[in-house]
Amino acid sequence: MKTLAEIAIEAGLVTKDQAVKAGRIAATRQQPLIHVLVHELKVDEVALIGALRKQTRVPLIDPGDIEVDPEALRMVARDICARLRVLPLSLSLDGQTKVLRIAMADPTDTSAILELEQLAACEIEVTALPLSAIEELVEKGYKQFSTAVVSRRDNLFVTKTRTGPIRIHHDSESEVSVTAQIPLSSLMGPDLETRFLALCQLLVKKQLVTEAELADALKKTEKP
Repeated sequence: MKTLAEIAIEAGLVTKDQAVKAGRIAATRQQPLIHVLVHELKVDEVALIGALRKQTRVPLIDPGDIEVDPEALRMVARDICARLRVLPLSLSLDGQTKVLRIAMADPTDTSAILELEQLAACEIEVTALPLSAIEELVEKGYKQFSTAVVSRRDNLFVTKTRTGPIRIHHDSESEVSVTAQIPLSSLMGPDLETRFLALCQLLVKKQLVTEAELADALKKTEKP
């Protein structure tokens, strides 16, 4: 498979010198090359994703049709998705093998795919999505997943984004939140601080909140 740089050069989107420069920036900043091409060199991301799709034959999905399975989001932490520019979409079984379907801004990024395979301990099925859509939907998807609000009407929580709706499937038929499922009695007792810390650790472990979000929330509760 050709590299992203090779595909961009062949499509006439960058020169060889520009590709080399972008590669150096990406390595120095530890950012994906596609991020540098789009945000630093101002390469047309629609043309770039079109060239990628033509060369790799990876299916391109419409951001407005994306439906995200919370089980898929649980497989990969938000920070990792933001770093790799990927969005988990669904989790399925192929015989005895788990398959995680993801959207990627750069389907040629084999190192990112390998990292996801190791983290999720399953096979990865790749689809393509423009970089701006990936960056927006990762932020929106995990934010809505962490609140876990369920719509009774159709068992979907739908939030509008600039690129279209992102739908998060749930099985419940009533409106609940994740924290509402935790009985208050489990937080009561002589050692409330220990129980509270255990709850915080559980929320982070289940990727319902990040450590940074938890620290920020606790900071806001401090008296001036």
